[in-house]
This record gives sequence, C-alpha cells and structure tokens, in this order.
Amino acid sequence: MLNYSNSLGPAVRIGVLQHQQEMRLSLRGAYRVISSVDEPEIEAGAGISFQFSIASAQPARLQYRLVFLKETTPELAEAAELPSDDLGPLVTVRLGYTLGTVASTVEYWRCSRPFATQKEAEEARAALPQNERISILEERLDEPSGEIKMVWAGGEKVLRDCVRFEPVNAQTGRVVVHDVIVGVGFHWQHEERQRFRGAVEVRIDNRGLLTGVNELAAEEYLFSVNSSEMMSVMPEELLKAQTVAARNTLFATMGKHHYSDSFHLCADDHCQCYRGSSRETPDSRRVTLATVGEVLVYEGQVCDARYSKMCGGIMESFESVWNEDPRGYLPAGVDAPKGSDAHAWFPVTEESARTYIDARPECWCNTTGDDVPPYLRYSAPYFRWEMRYPRAEVQEMLTRYFGREVGELLELVPLSRGASGRIEYLNVRTTQGEFTVGKEYQIRKMLAKKFLYSSCFVADYERAKDGSVELLILKGGGWGHGAGLCQVGATMMAYKGRGYKEILDHYYPFTQVVSPGTPLPPARADVVINHVESRVGEQCYEYYNCYAVADCPVYLDRVRFEAGAEAEDGIGFAQPAGAPGVDLEKLEIPCEFITFTGAKGKAKG
Repeated sequence: MLNYSNSLGPAVRIGVLQHQQEMRLSLRGAYRVISSVDEPEIEAGAGISFQFSIASAQPARLQYRLVFLKETTPELAEAAELPSDDLGPLVTVRLGYTLGTVASTVEYWRCSRPFATQKEAEEARAALPQNERISILEERLDEPSGEIKMVWAGGEKVLRDCVRFEPVNAQTGRVVVHDVIVGVGFHWQHEERQRFRGAVEVRIDNRGLLTGVNELAAEEYLFSVNSSEMMSVMPEELLKAQTVAARNTLFATMGKHHYSDSFHLCADDHCQCYRGSSRETPDSRRVTLATVGEVLVYEGQVCDARYSKMCGGIMESFESVWNEDPRGYLPAGVDAPKGSDAHAWFPVTEESARTYIDARPECWCNTTGDDVPPYLRYSAPYFRWEMRYPRAEVQEMLTRYFGREVGELLELVPLSRGASGRIEYLNVRTTQGEFTVGKEYQIRKMLAKKFLYSSCFVADYERAKDGSVELLILKGGGWGHGAGLCQVGATMMAYKGRGYKEILDHYYPFTQVVSPGTPLPPARADVVINHVESRVGEQCYEYYNCYAVADCPVYLDRVRFEAGAEAEDGIGFAQPAGAPGVDLEKLEIPCEFITFTGAKGKAKG
C-alpha cells in the first residue's frame, strides 16, 4: 500500500542515470556512505567527489513473458480467451499498489510461459495474430552482482553490489550527479550536472553496468517534476495541473514500466522528466504542497494521466496512440474553447488532413499569434512544421529502422489516422517491398535521425524526371503523441485565467480529483517552500528548461572545456571542480531561445 502517513508521501525510487561504465558524483553537505552489511560506514563531508567504475560484474538473470491483456481484477484476466498453443501454462502477474483507501493502481496482466531471451519472446509474438497488442514483460530471476571501484580523496575502495549515500541533514544535503543524459534520443539530448535530495545509490544494474538511483518522498520528487516538464516561471494554475498529472503518472506506472529494475520510474521522457532539486524553486514547491496527494480517479482506478508537449489543435485518443483498449478519460477532443474554428476539423480524416495542417486553427496550443507569453514563444515552430529529407537521407533512415536495405522510397501511404490527424499505421512502399509501420511512436522513430515531432503529417515529394524521389517533404503539426494534457495548451489556458481543476477536466473528462494526503502544517510548509537551493557552479540550462540546449554556445563551450579545449572568453561558463559558479540571476547571455521577464523573475538561458 502507498500511504501518506508522512505528509510528503511514500518513498519512491527514480533511476536518474542508467547503464554506465563509469559515474561521478560530489557531495554538498555531510553524508553517510553505506555499502554491504559487513562494510563499515564512511563519513563524507561537503565538497568531496567520488569516481565509480566496475571492478567486476555479473548481470541479472532475466526471463521474458508475452503480455496478452491487462485487467483490473484477476477474474477478468483469467476469463479471457487467449492463444495458448506453445505459450502455456499461462500466468497472471499482479502489478501496482493501492493508494491509501481512495483508489488503486493494481492491474492483473495475463502472460505466457517464460522465454529465456527477449529475441525468443519477440519471435513468438511476431507469429501471433494482432501481435501489435501484445507487449513483453521482463522478469528478474536473480539480482545482478559485482564489485564497484570507488575512488575519492580519502583513498580507493572496492565495494560489493551497491554504494548508498544518505544525508546527515535531509533538508540541506544534496548529491550532485555529473554527466546525466537528458532528452535521450530527442533533438535536445545533452548532459547536465544535477542535484538530488534524499538518498542516492550507485549500483550494479541488470546489464552488469552502473545505474544511479535517487530515493526520496513522492511530493519531494514532484517539487522537481513540474518544473522539469515545464518552466517554474509559468502560471501557477498550469504548474498545479502539471503536478497532479505527474502525480498520477508516478502512482499509475510505479512498478510497471520498470518491473525488473531496482527503481520505480526513470528520470527521462520514457516515464517523465525529473531533474532533481536542480529544477526546484519556491513556486514549484508551493504548487506541489497546494495539491498534496491529489490524483485523478476514474472508476476507482488512479488514471494513467498521459500528457505531451503540444497536440496541435486536437487531442488524440489513447487507443489511437497505444495498442490497448480505450480509456474513458483519454478520448479524442478539440483543444479549444467553444466557437473556435478548430471544431470544424474534428475529427480529422485522410481527406481533410492536409487542409487541417494548412489551416492553423484557433486553439489553446496555437502559439503563433501575438497574445502569447514570452516563455511560450519557443513552442511556435512546433505548432506547424516542415521536414525536408534528400533521397540519401531517406534511405539511411529506412535502412537503419528496418535493419536491411530497402532500396528507394516510392511513397508513404497512411493506412489509418486518429481523430487528431496522427497517423496510426503507415505503409512504406519501396523498390524492395512494402512495410507497415505503427503506431505513432514507431512512425516518429523511423522518419527522423532522432525523433520526428509527431505523426500528424502529410507527405509531398520532389521527383526526378524518371519519377524517383529526390526530396521527401513532411508537413505536420504538434509535438508528441497528443493524448491527454497538452502542456502548451494547458499553459495558455492558465495564462487566460482558467483554474487547474478546469484544465484537468478539459484534458481528462469524466474524472474526479481525490486525495489521500494531508497538508503540511503551515510553519513546516513555509520552511520547505522557502528553502534556498545553492546553484554554485551550475549553468543556465541546468536550471531553466531549455529545448535549444544541444545547440547552445554555452553548452557546447562546456563540452569543449571538459574535453580539454580552452573555453571561449565571454561565452563559456564551465569551471573546473571547486571554481566559483555563475550567478544565474545576473547571467546575461545573447540567447534568442528564452528571454523573458515576469512576476516570478527574469530568466535568460
């Protein structure tokens, strides 16, 4: 059971950096360093840095099952008719928790017999009808093990399996983890140094590599998530709505997305973005405590409250994005107030997709006009966008995705679209055959070197005289899968005066807000909210949520500096360990991506 006997909620475990050969961290405050039961604790003070590497490792022994369906009761799971030839005996796996007495996240997954390798499971799935609706569950049969080499100012030590850092003072102690990979696989992928509350572990993971795990209270985790997913300078009602959605994601997916791992959720887009206390502000903490424990519930279950950056005008239904049954609280719908021209396009069809994309309808997430707050102007290019791929680049992407030579692209033919115009299944016609790709995640993965903004697009071509494709042009709209809360649209709703419960009702209809939590006493809440986080040695992009960071001169200068190159005068702010940091409040960088002044302070970065 997950409960709020502590007003900050149950302890949660977040994988902040996974599958590394080496890891670095440093301490702000005094810590107890704990390893196996027969090793004495080490006392470590502020400023001490640690380097970890693998001395030896034994990966976990894993097995894999096909998941045929997910139900809320074991009776429903076991009553279903399933393909059982060569797949039995079937088993029912219970996942999830109860959340106090108010709701449940428990599901019962009906699964096949185990397979020894993921490849065997994938081959068995491929042979079944409607295999796109079958997922794979990874189970751990035994723990990974090994020896971790730890080097620090006090010497060198080899420790077994896991090293845990616990703060002496939980309010002020922070672990700084270096080289955390942010935005894995997306166009803003980069590395950051991030600070973390609570305990931090460096442990041998299932692959026999190093993974960093942060353990802290649920509400402390949410202090950061709302401003890691968005910006803490955004309207308070938006941050409240984002916090409730993030709390739902936390509880609804705990122990499911990472069933075989030593943590509940990861810290990146696969689960939801979490950048540690580096992203906390008094505003982010205040809105979390103002909604403490609140979750959206539908028919007694904690909603899996999906959200994405920008729907493009129409929210997509759950079943159009994922190969599962519909969820009543995630239907398709128009992201606009009554009377908007966006309603005329709902639902988008194959015949209307091009005119819908060209129309740029009035809706909450259309940030291309003048009445848009400065902190949202970065999003305008994603409302409607265009990608142009020369033939050689198209062939490179298709070859990489399919794992074989496919010849030249002849045509992309949408087989079905969801109500938002996002393509569910796409037929890829080439000189060496036809391929069907779906759903939207796979389409976006295929048609970009990193990740296409969305699958809501139409295709045009420039052809040579012989008819061959010389240039593929994708014209599209939106950023992300489009289901549930549209983060840009929700921000505009708050900017226009809508309250967070009205925002949640717009994006998650038919739900109720309930809470197992109890507010902190005012005196304690004030202490938590007004705590000042030290930002010594940090960069602007490690504080502000910047999607242009991968191309930012400040970031690139740090990369050059840490690679041994000389930092550029007037631009570079990377420092060696122990050097004075940048005062972010006084930082002046020529940056066209984010420049705004608001009631909550000035931000440039």
